[in-house]
Amino acid sequence: MNNKTTHIYRVQFKTGNRNYSLLARSIGESEMFGFIEVSDFIFEDKKRLIISPEDDALRKEFSKVNFICIPHQYISRIDSLNDEQDIGVSYLKIADDQKKTKE
Repeated sequence: MNNKTTHIYRVQFKTGNRNYSLLARSIGESEMFGFIEVSDFIFEDKKRLIISPEDDALRKEFSKVNFICIPHQYISRIDSLNDEQDIGVSYLKIADDQKKTKE
């Protein structure tokens, strides 16, 4: 009997004017001081009938990336999920801040 649980991490961070919520199987301290290394990304299933534009944009941005290093101060939250059943409907999200300045 194997009770091994696979952890999945939801990493929420902000860079520039974009907010990211990214799922990965591996996170840890980077060799570069002050950075968190995120790797082994989890993307939305391509077999789904409806793929959101946000999910598609993240797949295009991160699909060929081996790992990313995020500065500590950019990370707002890291959640540890027990397995893929806890992921929910949305796997990856990206959002741009809607800053409207009055001139």
